[in-house]
Amino acid sequence: MATEEKNLSHYDKNTIPNAADMRFGIVVSEWNEKITTGLLEGALAALKENGAKEENIIVQFVPGSFELPLGAQHLFEAKD
Repeated sequence: MATEEKNLSHYDKNTIPNAADMRFGIVVSEWNEKITTGLLEGALAALKENGAKEENIIVQFVPGSFELPLGAQHLFEAKD
């Protein structure tokens, strides 16, 4: 893989806009929870570190990888 042995957690925080007024939707597969839970925790930590408010982050779980696009569509079409 192109990203193998590279730490993708290093980024320049000065180039990231403040996320205080932004809303986020995260779709997480329940399949292989050991990996997806860690990815979710990392995403939540990065968002909060850059100013995102917890009430502006929506997390939706789906059973497997095939349902990820449908989960994303559901979040996109949600009115709230």
